[in-house]
Amino acid sequence: MTAARRVAVSALLALARSSVAPATAPAQEPPPPTLRYTAAQLDCASFVEHSRSRLDAETGGRRRRETLTRSGVLRVRALAAGDSVALEAWYDSLALSRESPEVTLRPDTDGLIGGRFRGTLSPDGRYSETTRPFVPDGVAEVADVGRTLEDLLPRLPSKPLAVGEQWTDGAGLELHRIADSTARGRPIRRLLLRSRVQTDTAAIRGDTVQLPATEVTTEEGEVDWDAERGLLRRTRHIVTETLVPAGGPLKLPLRSRMEQQADLIRGARACEGAGRESK
Repeated sequence: MTAARRVAVSALLALARSSVAPATAPAQEPPPPTLRYTAAQLDCASFVEHSRSRLDAETGGRRRRETLTRSGVLRVRALAAGDSVALEAWYDSLALSRESPEVTLRPDTDGLIGGRFRGTLSPDGRYSETTRPFVPDGVAEVADVGRTLEDLLPRLPSKPLAVGEQWTDGAGLELHRIADSTARGRPIRRLLLRSRVQTDTAAIRGDTVQLPATEVTTEEGEVDWDAERGLLRRTRHIVTETLVPAGGPLKLPLRSRMEQQADLIRGARACEGAGRESK
């Protein structure tokens, strides 16, 4: 090989080596987010709730169907309390109805408006009640409003979940993370929720006395979560099937099935005023 040719070959090799980009490490996926309730998310929050239920009951060969509705605006104040969140909440408005073949009930809820629900919420959504407002008998006959905060906010997984992963509490609740969506350019984390709970007691609506029964409640729903604001939306489809044997106040066995569709949507932040507290 001539000197000129060797120079040309060397130049080509040098050019080839210079055109090869240095190897780079593959991009790392960000770790999955940890979903937690905080006082900053919940303080001054408002939630709009809507639900519609169909109740079918049968006893002694007689069948009965009722339709129940519930719409309200709940306002929340929150403070950090160690690792938990101290909550105070009240209804700013509430409308209830219960329609049966004989009559449609629309109880006056003024005695409940402004009444305080107070308790503490763990970061993963377990609520411990301190106090609840007085619930008038007419309201209790239509809706179990006293348990509002116990049932308002969904449980969260105790560990971060990547898309496609699932978590269970070991007591019938399952949470499954599905693909994120976006709203106004922000990622929205989404969870599918499924649960099944069976109890051996039940209460007749409007009464607090628990009767021996077999009651199974199943739920399917979806949770939308924003990293800064927390819970944005919760949708629920709940079916409760109850069998109460004869005995006590019931001369004949009672079988019922309630199917409910419920939506909870985060409203505008509102800190002004604290609402009037009912006495």
